[in-house]
Amino acid sequence: MTRLRAVAVTLALTVGAALGAGAPASALPAAPGHGRLVVYVSASDGDDANPGTRGAPFRTIAAARDALAGRTSAQHRGTVWVRGGEYVLDDTVALSGPENSWVTYAAFGDEQVTITGTHELPADGWQRLTDLGADELAQPQYAASSRLDSPELRDGVWVYDLGAQGIDPGTLYKNGFNWVQQPFAPELVVDGATQTLAEYPNGNACETRDTACHLWGTGAKWGAVGPQDLMNVDLLGRFGAQSAWERSGTTPRGQFEDKKQTLADPDERGSWTPEQMRTMTPSIFTVGGRAAEGDRYQRWAPQAEPVVDDLGGRGLAEYSDVPVQLDPRWIEDIDSTRYETEAWLSGYLGNNYANDMVRLLSWNEDRLYAKYPSMYIPQDEWTKVKVVNVLSEMDAAGEYYIDRYDGHDVLYYLPEGGSVEGKDISLMAFDKSFFHLEGTTGVTLRGLGMTGSLVSGVQLLDAVDTLIDDVEISNVSMDAVRIGRPADTITAMPDYQTFQGGHGNVVRNSYLHDLGGGGVLLGGGDRATLERGDNVARYNEIARFSKLATYTPAGYLYGVGNTFEHNYVHDAPHMAVQIMGNDMKVNHNHFYDLVKNAGDQGVVYTGRDYTFLGNEVAYNHFEKIGGSNDAFYMDDGASGMRFHHNVVQGAHSGVFFQSGHSNTANDNVFVDVDRTGHDMMYHQKGEKSLPVSNAWVVHSRFDTFLDVRPGEKYSATPQTVATWHDHYTNGEHTYSDGTPIVYPEIADWYVPRVAATGVACTAADYATDATNGCSRATVWNSADSLYAPARIEIDHSVVIGGGDYAAGSATFSAPAETYGLARWSDKVGTNVVRPASLAEAGLDEETLTFSTTGAVADAFGQAWVEEWNRLVTTP
Repeated sequence: MTRLRAVAVTLALTVGAALGAGAPASALPAAPGHGRLVVYVSASDGDDANPGTRGAPFRTIAAARDALAGRTSAQHRGTVWVRGGEYVLDDTVALSGPENSWVTYAAFGDEQVTITGTHELPADGWQRLTDLGADELAQPQYAASSRLDSPELRDGVWVYDLGAQGIDPGTLYKNGFNWVQQPFAPELVVDGATQTLAEYPNGNACETRDTACHLWGTGAKWGAVGPQDLMNVDLLGRFGAQSAWERSGTTPRGQFEDKKQTLADPDERGSWTPEQMRTMTPSIFTVGGRAAEGDRYQRWAPQAEPVVDDLGGRGLAEYSDVPVQLDPRWIEDIDSTRYETEAWLSGYLGNNYANDMVRLLSWNEDRLYAKYPSMYIPQDEWTKVKVVNVLSEMDAAGEYYIDRYDGHDVLYYLPEGGSVEGKDISLMAFDKSFFHLEGTTGVTLRGLGMTGSLVSGVQLLDAVDTLIDDVEISNVSMDAVRIGRPADTITAMPDYQTFQGGHGNVVRNSYLHDLGGGGVLLGGGDRATLERGDNVARYNEIARFSKLATYTPAGYLYGVGNTFEHNYVHDAPHMAVQIMGNDMKVNHNHFYDLVKNAGDQGVVYTGRDYTFLGNEVAYNHFEKIGGSNDAFYMDDGASGMRFHHNVVQGAHSGVFFQSGHSNTANDNVFVDVDRTGHDMMYHQKGEKSLPVSNAWVVHSRFDTFLDVRPGEKYSATPQTVATWHDHYTNGEHTYSDGTPIVYPEIADWYVPRVAATGVACTAADYATDATNGCSRATVWNSADSLYAPARIEIDHSVVIGGGDYAAGSATFSAPAETYGLARWSDKVGTNVVRPASLAEAGLDEETLTFSTTGAVADAFGQAWVEEWNRLVTTP
């Protein structure tokens, strides 16, 4: 049962692309009577001084835009026919307001159009390193070549003097999870494929626990036996206990406001700036394993004992005497003939779900010193990194390196086959979007290829009824398409949201691939009013994304009422979809070979909000999920999720319920899945474990929409509460199968609080039989307490060749009480049928439909089978 729906999805993509293709030459629209609204662009023989006719086209898309500016309307659309060829941009094609609305930009007929920001590096600008004479190699710009210190390393290497050609070599910035995103460094693209920044160890084909492709610590948290290549020095003394990371303030993550709300002084509760965070205590490693073999690590940075400046920052609470801004000075005057000058560690340092980068500063004896901190306390159990941007490790075909040190600006490349001859080589240095639409209506982009940007490919802000159809976007460092913009804070903050998402925008029939970030960001909608965005991504293929960053999925669903459907999503190290909002649909997708290099994750992920209600994940095929991850991961109180009529195949786990409310996972099929699901409850941390994990964030988000808290930073208005109660009780809004989206229980939900003060219960307030509002009955037992995971269902499951639901439990004493999801629901792991095979189940491998005579029909009845078949085959 391999890739059961690939054929169906591919067919849908093909048919959709054909239906959306540009009109052929014989069917060009006639010009409206009030003025000709059809213009042509040609990169090969156009001129912006031309009138823009078919015989005398413009040269640039920008000129065509300007020719139609202010002349189009809903009744009189404009068309820009883009002839085949390559269009190199120096600036984004900006479309704004009514004057640039109601225009289609389309490839002419079947001609291939490529819009790019890359610099071509023609073959005549390259030199074989071994062909350079002694006098040439003695020139300062080639100093780094000495680091290729053996014939084996030098053989086959080619060089390109970027500085001599006036090409900006770019900058390597610190990026990573929860760091403010900055443009990525230029990337080398050869014959359409992004090459590999010189690294050690080589390779990216390793499964989660395979140690060959990374440098490791102990590997314990990954379930691997790590070779202890890099082991942290004095973690306890330098950062404090790992168990105290949320309150110690010794790392950047501990200096965000959500971790500082218990501080006595309100003025000290704000987040540090990114600049302050970058000066915090960096890692120091003891070198062993492969890093130590042949003193390998001594090539990665200059030899020096760092000079460390204490910039004055201190930890929090009991760690208030721990220095946390121990910023080492840069090393001056590096001998670049011997040492790497700009090496980084990139990967996982403090957990298994959020990537990070730290600069390698120097080494001394058996220690390796970093510049810049990791976001979380580094941990040997989690360490799984590569050394990147290291010329001395450039030993595999396809690797490259740019020597930026001291203005050298030389590109080194080891091409496949030993030669650059006959190859199409370019350097991706364009740091703008190809198209930027703001305040437009009715714009269409069709049949265009776009490649080579250090940011996102297409940006829409306050756009309405945009159609992006049959495009190909590749080799961009951030997201392919962004509809709306995210807030300048991290997703864990209560006020995180997207802005300017507009509505009615569609991305369809497109191929989005080889992306440093994600596929389509679907912002839009207003959570206060629950007004829908109705932005959609459908019938797309999204592949090889999240190459440079984690938490950059194929589909971001932010806001209200956006849809990700009928997409084929495959081959990525991290999640495929993230839901942060309400009334979203993730339906009829094929998810294949995902979450390959992460843990504590799901193919579809949502979390840390009780108010993400009305979301549907249905009719999807989840196939080949990496590591110990889940198909659908509902984290930190996520509530109101409906997961139904999905097939999960080849995974460790189906669904994960983490302390939320009113989540259901009914009518699903699990094939070769170790467990259909599992759960975690706040109760499992102990009866007096108050406040609960991330309490301030989940309380603030709940209060923003469902509780009026006068005088507090995060509070709903009475109108917002009334709007939400009406929306989720009136039955007017439905899931895709017609089931009403109703959650009447939200009117009764509450955060357990001290009755007299309204402050959330803490361990100090709590007693089993307290009368102050913080008793066992009010905190842990009531189905309406936000801390009780009530109304959870996993029912009517088909399990073929796998395991059952793994229910969590907790026990309190004096008096003894046992807790599990079944305390609040009678549909946990119920109505399970276990056919021995697909044939016995009656499940067709191609269509994912059931026969009316198999074991499933016998167990659940023909009505259930007919309903399944109707829903999963709905186009």
